Amino acid sequence: MNKFLFLLLLFMLAGTADAAMFKAEEFTLDNGLRVVVAENHKAPLVKHMMWYQVGAVDEFRGRGGSAHLLEHLLFRGTKKVSGEEFNRIMEKNGAESNAFTSYDVTVYHQFADVSRLEILMALEADRMQNLNISEEDFEAERKIVFQERKQVVENNPASPFGERVRQMMWGTSPYGQPVTGLPEEITALKYTDTLDFYHKYYAPNNAILVISGDVDTKTLRPLIEKYYGGLEKRPVEREVPAPQNEKIHQSLQMSLPHIATPRIARAFMLPPREQMQDMIYAYDILAEFLGGGETAELYRDLVLRKRLAVGVSAGYNYMTRSNTVFRVSMVPDTDKGFAPEAAVQTLNAAMERAKRALTAERLAQIKRKISANLVYLKDNPQTAANWIGYMLSMGFSLDDVQNYEDKIKAVTLADVKQAFAALSETADMTAILLPQQDDGGKNE
Repeated sequence: MNKFLFLLLLFMLAGTADAAMFKAEEFTLDNGLRVVVAENHKAPLVKHMMWYQVGAVDEFRGRGGSAHLLEHLLFRGTKKVSGEEFNRIMEKNGAESNAFTSYDVTVYHQFADVSRLEILMALEADRMQNLNISEEDFEAERKIVFQERKQVVENNPASPFGERVRQMMWGTSPYGQPVTGLPEEITALKYTDTLDFYHKYYAPNNAILVISGDVDTKTLRPLIEKYYGGLEKRPVEREVPAPQNEKIHQSLQMSLPHIATPRIARAFMLPPREQMQDMIYAYDILAEFLGGGETAELYRDLVLRKRLAVGVSAGYNYMTRSNTVFRVSMVPDTDKGFAPEAAVQTLNAAMERAKRALTAERLAQIKRKISANLVYLKDNPQTAANWIGYMLSMGFSLDDVQNYEDKIKAVTLADVKQAFAALSETADMTAILLPQQDDGGKNE
């Protein structure tokens, strides 16, 4: 082999090794717990996340809010550690501890000095199977969750609009219901409902443990085996919500009090991620192109050039077990007058103009921007753990996670144009939110 080819080969091999987004390894315990360790030695800190593969879509019909209420109850303590003691230990060790529930996952996470990691593991492993709550604990936490639901809706005047849009888009699918549950569902929840949910889904073989920070797999694995290896495996069955396949075109106009300016939104129901394959990366790029900040095409067009809007945004959600959804929204500039139908036409016309503005040069710019944004994600153990956990929970492999940036770089201009064109061939919804008039306004 001549010297030039040898150096070229070394360069290619080095590039392949550097392509991985994280220095991460995975393994699975005998009880089914999937573990990912992502090394980041820039600071002696660690993010510890337990991702349960269960969320609001797994609730029994009429028992909305079960997953979220159970999340709250896990901070009430176990047979070994009371709720007050759990919080005291976290505070004493300088750990940030919290949790969240979504449609597909329930996640418990802590961030602390790496020297405190063993304590975090001991506490999290304990509450995976040793939850100990009384009926009084249940009633107290249910009231808190009910009040939290009221505050979310009452403090955000647009919440009823968002919930109605989701309900219309998803129909009878569990994705059409709020994660919090409806008020009447929360008040109807029983003590046994949450315990049944806990015993059905909280098992090591239905969870993914992600640890990111100043750690390495060789050192960590014995500790993980020590605290999590003895937990009991249970049979877990999850139904996959049926995808929405009908190409229905819907519209909603709603007037609500305390809304200062109108909002226009368009949502497009696309196939589930498994059917989309690598086209999800094209839609990721399309969202950035249309609404990714002040350099995005719709912002340039509607806000800077034509001054017909004061804000625009776009996004693509493929972190779901069912259909993926592409969204575009606009806040019109009402100083020049406003008519809902005209505003929708304005947004649609801007999207048509955007198709012509999508060039190879713009695509290259967007790819560079996405790569730049990934730098922070890679360097921060908290965002790294969150990214890894979400992608694995939604069915991506660790290789998919590691190669995300390469997948973005591989997207062609034809791919993005194909994605753009497909939006006109799928189910969609146009939603308009208006300030309520003095006469009370009307919802249609």
